[in-house]
Amino acid sequence: MALSHRLTLLLLLLGTPLAALAQETAPSPAMCEQLDPGLLSTSPLDKLILTADSLNLERQGLSDLAGSVRLRLGEREFVSEALQYDDLNRRVLASRPSQFRNSDYLITAETASFDLNTELGVFEQANFTLLQRGARGSAERVQLSREGQAELQQVYYTSCSPSDETWKITASRLDLDRDEGLGTARNATIRFGGVPVLYVPYMQFPIDDRRRTGLLFPSLGSDTRTGVDFSWPVYLNLNPRYDAIFTPRFMSDRGTQAGLSGRYLLARGTGRAKFEYLADDQQYGGSRGLSEFHHEGLINNRLSLDINYAEVSDPNYFEDLSRAIDFSSLTHLERSARLTYQSPGSYTLQALVQDFQSLSSGLAAVDAPYRRLPELRFDAITRDSFYNTRAGINAQVVNFARDNSVEGLRETVQPYLRYSRDRGGRFGRIQLDLNHTRYQLSNNASGGDSPERTLPLFSADAGLRFLKYDSHGGLQVLEPRLFYLYVPYREQSELPVFDTDEADYDVPQLFARNRFSGLDRIADANQLTTALTWRILDAEDGDTRMAASVGQIYRFTESRVSLPGREPPDAGSSDYLSGLELRLTERLSASGTLQWSPDEGDFSRTGVALRYRDQRLRADLAYRYRQDLLEQTDASLSLPVSTHWRLAGRLRRSLRDNRSLDALLGVEYETCCWALRSSYRRYLINSAGDVGSGVFLQIELKGLSRFGSGFDELLPGDNRPLGAN
Repeated sequence: MALSHRLTLLLLLLGTPLAALAQETAPSPAMCEQLDPGLLSTSPLDKLILTADSLNLERQGLSDLAGSVRLRLGEREFVSEALQYDDLNRRVLASRPSQFRNSDYLITAETASFDLNTELGVFEQANFTLLQRGARGSAERVQLSREGQAELQQVYYTSCSPSDETWKITASRLDLDRDEGLGTARNATIRFGGVPVLYVPYMQFPIDDRRRTGLLFPSLGSDTRTGVDFSWPVYLNLNPRYDAIFTPRFMSDRGTQAGLSGRYLLARGTGRAKFEYLADDQQYGGSRGLSEFHHEGLINNRLSLDINYAEVSDPNYFEDLSRAIDFSSLTHLERSARLTYQSPGSYTLQALVQDFQSLSSGLAAVDAPYRRLPELRFDAITRDSFYNTRAGINAQVVNFARDNSVEGLRETVQPYLRYSRDRGGRFGRIQLDLNHTRYQLSNNASGGDSPERTLPLFSADAGLRFLKYDSHGGLQVLEPRLFYLYVPYREQSELPVFDTDEADYDVPQLFARNRFSGLDRIADANQLTTALTWRILDAEDGDTRMAASVGQIYRFTESRVSLPGREPPDAGSSDYLSGLELRLTERLSASGTLQWSPDEGDFSRTGVALRYRDQRLRADLAYRYRQDLLEQTDASLSLPVSTHWRLAGRLRRSLRDNRSLDALLGVEYETCCWALRSSYRRYLINSAGDVGSGVFLQIELKGLSRFGSGFDELLPGDNRPLGAN
């Protein structure tokens, strides 16, 4: 198919719907010639101001004004070389070219009449501009009303700058409703590059950014998982507090899928729901679906409710049907309901029910996470301190359930005393806990039904703060810190492992009171952490320009508590751990994490990243390494190569496996009026190493609509950590 035929077909699809488009994009200010109607002069609403070089008063209040005539009443203004004003009827008549403007419109016309009482105006042979939108056009006749509506006859309309008319709509009639933010054209023809590509007897389009029922941007692509992939969402603006999107999706290799998603906003909460259904997947050989629901909100001022539910028809659903970059790391879907009662500064009660759906088809039932049916938590601390000391308690009861596994209750009570004091230049905290954990088990073939564990925990945390102002007025803070932890050894090998694992070794873990996540294991410890943090604060806004930390744990004795199949750490020094966050300039930032083993004399973990952002250029570079696990690079670039052309690319690569994880190449041509974007992507579908590829195309008519899929959403986002997948 020739390129021109493809373009015509896409534009035909673009304009076919008769409903209003729910979203559209405005021209880029950096690229477009700006419309400058000048400053709008105003006068009091009841005061008419008339200026002219000459004035001829006639009978019955009719005045002829000539030479630099300016008439102004409130926000309405006429400018002309000659006009007539009927003071009796408060009517303006202009038989020569004139200019009219108010807060919504700027109109230049050959002849005009305007009633100041009713605010009804008629303009012949007119050029018009929507001041708040930047759209413009011309018409044989323009009629304005007080309600902000305009009726235009034999009109053309575009949002392009005055020097460009790449696309425009011509119509026998066009109604612009500023109150509704909607344009309605009759007998309309969409022209691109002067060539008519579509005729429709009736069409609507937005003239502001308000939400309304109608079609969203369609999406078109092709990849190895689905074949030709086309969807066109329909937005349903049901109410200011809830809306929905219905998405029919056609996949040439699989079939037609229906999707429905919605959002709601309550006085004390918010939520969203999603449902997808594919009746007959031609490759899978059956129906497939997705259900998802999320809610978070308050029942009253102290009681909150959070609900999360997600379920798919089969473990490979996301791998086959998702458009996201990478779902290979998603192994489970959570279903949970959490009820929390808070008495601020005093106590918290929480009830949780939690379940999971496994997305790993090869995962045995005994390897799936335990269900919590239910979990009850109670956390309390005294409101006031006695000599800087407060008492508190953490309590938890959890019923763990899983098929063909050890099941039962875990009851934990942990009262504590905490001394805390911060004097600015120095700080300290001491805490003493007593942990008691008891189990009531079933199906425990390797031990008793009621094992228990009781042990104390003691920690002391202290540090200094040294402050210094640099030559630029910035504040430097140097913070040496010591953290001592003592926990005696208790035999715990007979205790089950419900929710416990080795915590990731990072900078916060240097000051953790247990090296395990979860309460099935509490590590014995006699250790001292030494750490140093250096911060530089900006003199103007107080933001952190640099934060660097380095620390190490020294274990006086060997730890003996471990998980099955794991080795506990030896006595002596741990690896050195350091972290860095650096804002080099307003546009350039960097981050890094290093873990260095003194025994091996080498780095066991490394992560560094650079990020650059300005109005048009975006660049990211990241490197991650974990010994015996992974070594990856992630580089992306969005680069303008000229006024209109932009190139984009991303490459995520596993150096350990010597293969690409995700490769993207995109090109964009953009003007003030329109844009064309095309991209090719080759990516890893799943952990088994299957690879998919796709080609994506997007056409955008600025101020009207967009068709197809772009590539910006496939580049790293600004809100994610550098180097994140």
